[in-house]
Amino acid sequence: MLLAWAMPMVAAVTVWKWLFDWRQGVINWILVQLGLDFDGHNWLAEPLSFFFVATVIITWMSVPFVALSVYAALTQVSDEVLEAAALDGASGTKRFMYIIFPMVRPVISIVLLLQIIWDLRVFAQIRLLQDAGAPVSETNLLGNFIYELGIGRQDFAGAAAVSLFVLALTILLSWPYVRNLLKEDES
Repeated sequence: MLLAWAMPMVAAVTVWKWLFDWRQGVINWILVQLGLDFDGHNWLAEPLSFFFVATVIITWMSVPFVALSVYAALTQVSDEVLEAAALDGASGTKRFMYIIFPMVRPVISIVLLLQIIWDLRVFAQIRLLQDAGAPVSETNLLGNFIYELGIGRQDFAGAAAVSLFVLALTILLSWPYVRNLLKEDES
C-alpha cells in the first residue's frame, strides 16, 4: 500500500498515462475485450474523461495515507469497550455509530482537511497529463491556472490574485476544524 504513496509522482503519472494511452493503453484494450466501444478512445482529449483520469490518479496516490491513518486510529479503539458494548446488547451498527466513529472522528477530520488542502494545490499531476495532449485551457485547475497566468502570460498580478483566492479558500475550509480544536481546548 505504501508503494503508491512512496512512488515518485512523475513515475506514477507516466505509468497511468501509459495505461490510458489511446493507441496501446491497457485500459482501452480491457474495455474493448469487455465488448465496450473504446477502441482508440483518447481519454485525455476531452475534459470530462481527462478529469476522470486525473481523479483516478490523485485518489490512487492519496488512498495509502488515508487508509494508514484511519487504520492507526482504529487500532486505538479499545477491545474492552467494544466487548462491553456487545455484552450490553449493542448491535454492530450501534457499536460503530456510538463507539468506533466518535473515537476515530478526530483522525478522520484531520485527514479530510489535509486531503482537501492537498487537493487544492494539485499541480504536477494535471500538468503532466496536459503535456500528454489535453486541451490546456479546458483542463486547468487552480494551481495550473495560477501557473499559466504567472509563467505563461506574465500576468503576475492576476496570478497573485488567484493565489490569494486559494489562500482564502483554504482558510475558509480549515476554519471549522480550527474552531472545533479551540473549543476542545477551552473545555
